[in-house]
Amino acid sequence: MSLESAIQKALKDYNRYRSPEATAKIVEISNNQLTMDFEGSFCVGCGVTDYLEDFIYELKRYADVEMTISSYEQIEPEKIRVKYQIALKK
Repeated sequence: MSLESAIQKALKDYNRYRSPEATAKIVEISNNQLTMDFEGSFCVGCGVTDYLEDFIYELKRYADVEMTISSYEQIEPEKIRVKYQIALKK
């Protein structure tokens, strides 16, 4: 399975189990970076990184990767843009 296919499957699972509190959308996929928007009523002050890290665990079910959050910022009142660094395990 390609990395992009694995990301799509993880996205579907993520949204199935976390919506409507958080819904994820892919913004851009490049060689070693994934940019996503997370939108919803999740609590920004308490544990927002849990929602962002949960996507990493969903992806690891489909791909053997190392992935970390390189940055995130609130771009609208209920929307956060996240950049992940991705490294395929060998």
